[in-house]
Amino acid sequence: MTNNFDAEAARKIIYDDNVNITEPNPLKDLVQIGINIILIIAGIYGFIYFSSGIVLNSLSPEKQVAVENLISPSLKTEVIQISETEQQRLNNIKNNILKIDPDFPKTSNLDIKIIKEDMLNALCYPNGNIYITSSFYKELKTDEELTFVIAHEMAHYRHKDHLLNLRRGLSNGVVLILLSIANPDNNNVAAVVEDGLNITDLKFSRGVEEKADKYAIAVMNKLYGNTDAGVKVMNILKEKNHFNIEFISSHPNLDKRINYIKKYSN
Repeated sequence: MTNNFDAEAARKIIYDDNVNITEPNPLKDLVQIGINIILIIAGIYGFIYFSSGIVLNSLSPEKQVAVENLISPSLKTEVIQISETEQQRLNNIKNNILKIDPDFPKTSNLDIKIIKEDMLNALCYPNGNIYITSSFYKELKTDEELTFVIAHEMAHYRHKDHLLNLRRGLSNGVVLILLSIANPDNNNVAAVVEDGLNITDLKFSRGVEEKADKYAIAVMNKLYGNTDAGVKVMNILKEKNHFNIEFISSHPNLDKRINYIKKYSN
């Protein structure tokens, strides 16, 4: 028996009969694969973030302090010795803030130190210790200006931003490790995901900083009835620090910060 099958004729018959056959679409398949990868990554990230949050929130005060001390980096900058009068001034400002916020966590002494550094900056370590750079400290002329800066840093500890950062770090790390295991010969996907996570981390950090500003604003309104000193602090930073591009910064744009500090003043 002779095989006279004509593939081209069969194809014409199929299409002439309006039979609906979907032709492969490589671009559509690629997009679908990308969506599936994103959903898987989001699911893993969400699971790690949620479960780590449960663990961290269930810590006793003693265990929280242990974790905070563990994740606090070693101070590599020289601490400048200030007079007892100046140290008492800083402690009084801290205590005034604590008086109007009785719910502030009691898990840290919130030691305030001045460190030798040219950059204008202040930071709160995970263990609650607050460091103000010597250059910044020289610019802060009044108790009100110091209050705004110290309140902002205390807000980071009050809001447990250090633990939130730990959760995000754990979630990011697990996702990147799983990607490298799943595709060890191609780091392109992991690199793209890492860049995306870095962008979301910066956005998250800007939100954290804005929240700390708003805590400091509330403190200023309660203690002084206005936020003028907060505006002065931002103008000092604006004058001395020229880098002010929000999208690639961990802090909101300084003009934006000035605007909402003014907006929420009594």
